[in-house]
Amino acid sequence: MQIDLTLLEKVVTEIFTEMKNRGIDSVPLDADYYWNIPSEALYDPYQDPNQLDLGQLQDDYETLRLAHATGSLVSYNLKNIAAIMRFLSEKHPF
Repeated sequence: MQIDLTLLEKVVTEIFTEMKNRGIDSVPLDADYYWNIPSEALYDPYQDPNQLDLGQLQDDYETLRLAHATGSLVSYNLKNIAAIMRFLSEKHPF
């Protein structure tokens, strides 16, 4: 299977457009810390993760904001976006 980046871009844009059409231009950060499963364990369903660490949504957002402002966004920033997207989908569904 191949993941079509153009499709993902369109889907995310469509969801954000719908949120904005509903008057949702920003959302409160009413949770901050979250459990993170390290990458080496995340995609191994045959072993229970033996280590968890903490991520922080505020840091994720600030990292993205600064990277955008300085023109230094890289594909690794998708990890920051993923955490924020999960928060949005679970805490602020529409």
